[in-house]
Amino acid sequence: MSETAVALGDAAATDQPGSKEVGHFAASQGVQLHYHLHNAPAPRGGVLILHGFAEHGGRYNHVIEALLPRGFSVMTYDHRGHGHSGGRRVFVERFGEYVADAEVALELAVRRMPQPLYVLGHSMGGVVALLLAAKRPPTVKGWILSNPALHAAVAIPAWKVALARGASRALPGLSVPSGIPPEHISRDADEVRKYGDDQLNSKSATARWYTEFTSAQDEVLREPQLLAGLPLLALIGEGDLIIDPKVSLQFLGALAGPSVEVQRYPGLYHELFNEIAEDRAKVFKDLAHWLQTRPAA
Repeated sequence: MSETAVALGDAAATDQPGSKEVGHFAASQGVQLHYHLHNAPAPRGGVLILHGFAEHGGRYNHVIEALLPRGFSVMTYDHRGHGHSGGRRVFVERFGEYVADAEVALELAVRRMPQPLYVLGHSMGGVVALLLAAKRPPTVKGWILSNPALHAAVAIPAWKVALARGASRALPGLSVPSGIPPEHISRDADEVRKYGDDQLNSKSATARWYTEFTSAQDEVLREPQLLAGLPLLALIGEGDLIIDPKVSLQFLGALAGPSVEVQRYPGLYHELFNEIAEDRAKVFKDLAHWLQTRPAA
C-alpha cells in the first residue's frame, strides 16, 4: 500500500485504489487536524469515522481491515485536542467546535473518497455525528452509531457536577481525571492492554469540556425529531459499562421507523470494534450488510 502525506487540497494527494493518505487539514481557529485516508482496492463507497472521547483515529484498524476488502474506503481524523491533532488537550470552548470540525472533515471526505459517503460516530463521536446529522448535509448517504455517548452508565455525584460547573466558569482548563477503567472498554484483554499503553489516549478531560459535553448530550436527547427519517444504523453493546445502553435504546425508540435499524449485542462492552474477535466479527458483518444493502437512489 502506498502512502502519501498531504494537506487539504494538496495536488500531491493520491486517491488511487489501495493507497493510504496521511496529512493535516485546517479547521476553525486555524487548528490543524490529523487524518488518515485508506482507499479500498475496488471502491463502492466511503466511511468517515468520528472517534470517541480521549482517544484517536488510529485506533480503528479493525474497522479499516473489515471495510476495505468489502469495497469501502475509510477516513479517520483526530478531534481537536486529541491524538496527533492540534489544540489544547481534551478542551473546547463550545462543543460545536467538534461539529464544525466534522463539517470540514466531511468536505475533505467528499473530495477525496468514493461515493456514496457514510458517517460513523463512536461514543462521543456519536454525539458529534448526531448533531451533524441534524443539519442534514446532503452529501451523507447514511449514519452509523456505535454506542453513542448519550448518558453515562454510572451516575456522577451531584457535588462533582456542581464542582465541574463552577470550574468551567472560573477555571475552564482545569484538568480532571476521566476515571474510565481501561478494562471497561472491551472484554479482550489484549485490546485493554493496548488501550492503557497508548500514549495518545488522554487520561483526563477539562472542566469546560465536561460541561459542554453534557450540554451536547442534553441537546441531542431533547430533540430526536430533528433526526426523523434519516437512514441510520445503531450498534449497541448491552454490556456497556461506560455509556448507558438503556438510554441509547430509549432515544432510538423515539426514532423508530423504516429508515432506522438497531442491532443489539448482549454482553458486549463499549468498544464494539475492539471486542473479542468472534464478537466483533458479528458486528462487522452487520455493519457491512447495512452498507452493502443501502438503496442506490
